[in-house]
Amino acid sequence: MAASDTTAEEGPMATATATEPVVFEEHGEITVLKLNRPERLNAFTGDMADSIGRFAQSLNEGDYDTKCVIVTGEGRAFSAGADVREGLARRIPGNETEKAPWRPSHPERYAIRSIRDCDIPFISAINGHCVGMGWGLALGTDLRIAADNAQFQVSQLKRGIMADFGLGHLLTQQAGHQAALDLMLTGRMIDAQRAYEIGLLLKVVPLDDLMDTAFELAEEIIAGPSLSIAASKRVVYMNDNDDLQRVTDYTGLALGHLMQSEDFREGVNSFLEKRPAQYRGR
Repeated sequence: MAASDTTAEEGPMATATATEPVVFEEHGEITVLKLNRPERLNAFTGDMADSIGRFAQSLNEGDYDTKCVIVTGEGRAFSAGADVREGLARRIPGNETEKAPWRPSHPERYAIRSIRDCDIPFISAINGHCVGMGWGLALGTDLRIAADNAQFQVSQLKRGIMADFGLGHLLTQQAGHQAALDLMLTGRMIDAQRAYEIGLLLKVVPLDDLMDTAFELAEEIIAGPSLSIAASKRVVYMNDNDDLQRVTDYTGLALGHLMQSEDFREGVNSFLEKRPAQYRGR
């Protein structure tokens, strides 16, 4: 997966035209990583997580001239989380078309850890809905700027499972236990201002200024010494990566059990049928 797979138009507001679900646009030493399924509000698939992980890992191998990455979503959302219809629905017992759900893949362990281990800083430019796996991706980046229309939610709870893609760990780490549990146990949606107040955002800006603000920050970063920047990033996460590893290992096992439950089936089916869920605790 090369950063030059997609050639950007002139200027920082270039629009992705490729059909790939994740595209990479080069702007000099800045690469824009764009989630590119706008018709599905950039809902996540396992392949998308793998692409992001491979790209982040390749940056540490010196494949590109990129010195900073901006992550954003094409269209009116950053990401609506996991693709329920194409992903979670296939994990309902009896519907499996992939490996058994009690042995789930762990794309979060690869994608989020790859971003954290990467020497290159990642900035999220968050537009619109940023929920579930999308929120996990955003929290896995180093710095986050949100448009004033951004909204955040631990949407996994509504599907009868739990926060994955590193979200449970990263939310607790960055917002504290009380705020994290409030969001994880209620599935409450919060706006950008609230996310800023609990320490999850660097700043909130008008939607029209989002990408310009992200590029200004990226330009300020890449003007600095890249070796010092890499060392600074590593020292910040040095004590955290082992914790993230343990949490994602446990999350994978817990998800396997939860995906065998009646509540998981009900959470997915109620979403697809657009009705309130009736959970039974089994």
